[in-house]
Amino acid sequence: MIFCLSERRNTMLKHDYGHLGCPFYEEVLDNGMTVVILPSKNKLKSATIYIAQGGFLHSQQISTSKIPFGSAYYLMHMILPESLKDYFKKEGVLASSTLDYSYVCYSFNTLGDIYAPVKKLMGRIAKPCYEEKDIEAFKENERNVSLLREKDALETSKRGCLNNLYLSSPIRYGYIPSFDDGIRIHASALKKYQDMYYSPKNVTLFIATNEDPHAVLEEVKKLPPLHSSQFEEQPFTYDEVYTQVNQEFTKKVMDTPHSYLTYGIKMPARANIYEKYGDLAFAFYQILLKTIVLENDEFKDNLTNLRATLVSTSFKEGGEDSYILLSFQTEDEVSLIHFLTNYFARLDKKVSNSDFKKIQEETYAYAIRQLVLPNQAVDAFSKTYANHIPYTSLVHRVTRLTFNIYRRFLEEFKTFKKAVCFVQKGNVL
Repeated sequence: MIFCLSERRNTMLKHDYGHLGCPFYEEVLDNGMTVVILPSKNKLKSATIYIAQGGFLHSQQISTSKIPFGSAYYLMHMILPESLKDYFKKEGVLASSTLDYSYVCYSFNTLGDIYAPVKKLMGRIAKPCYEEKDIEAFKENERNVSLLREKDALETSKRGCLNNLYLSSPIRYGYIPSFDDGIRIHASALKKYQDMYYSPKNVTLFIATNEDPHAVLEEVKKLPPLHSSQFEEQPFTYDEVYTQVNQEFTKKVMDTPHSYLTYGIKMPARANIYEKYGDLAFAFYQILLKTIVLENDEFKDNLTNLRATLVSTSFKEGGEDSYILLSFQTEDEVSLIHFLTNYFARLDKKVSNSDFKKIQEETYAYAIRQLVLPNQAVDAFSKTYANHIPYTSLVHRVTRLTFNIYRRFLEEFKTFKKAVCFVQKGNVL
């Protein structure tokens, strides 16, 4: 059981999990927007505007002529363009944006007034702030970015592996549109998308500052009001088969200095995992890559012997689907695939109780370090928010997890379906 001390002072709810020294306040405003306040003693002030809608092709309205796939990506760059980032920088504010399958985040860090950049961006969220010419200019820039992405052997191996894993799930398309996807995107589509999804019920403001939380809330209430949408989403339905993959192996030759292999693991439907493990599933996910790959001595030693280098790891969730991609630089794909196949077939034997305890302790220590600085604390909270679990609660779940339960999950994990995409260096005829 997770111990959470909650108390109300006026209308704001205070949560304190008691072991990480990071209480936080939560308030749902009258318009439906949620505010999460993280008290801090640091001079640095940080804020993130979290939109609970990412680049996942999740509804029937998206990938139509009215709202093409990729609209989330284009809209993010219209709301926070490079020119506005430069403006904020001159004002002493570092601004950035992040897109994932499930969310978009706009983040700010400053030693000055944190409300000024938040207010400016909330105004751009509340009302469209771009024209067709802005989108066309961005498309021209994206042309070059897309060409570089297409010529990147590592990215090609990742995209190929993702396509190999899934038969029908839209997660295989990723959340970054191609240049061809972008051709179909116009201002009218972005305005529809913004009207539908950038509404108060989808917005959470995370803010870390050294001010009194109730004073912070009063400042937040002065922000430009957001438009409430009456939109009713029509879910994009698909029948994914989780007991098989689209293709187990594909190979491509590219004119590139290095060869890359991406090994993908296809997780069962989210509902099935949650039915078996409940909220513990999210604790598994928090330590999974560390225990089986990143900090597993056997795994690392074998890579050294194979002269293979792990260059990228990712665990992604979108809708009902989630996957792991492990990307390697290698010249011997046969030996690497042989090792990975055998390793994951006996995965429950590859993590010892002492290894597990060590990762638990490191996760707790890492969380303590994360929560010291406002920007890191806000980032940690926003990244776990898609699963509706506060970061401090998630860390507590990890520390309470038993090895036997985790090993049982690994026994099931080794049966999950896998796929490989290998991009070999060579002369393309």
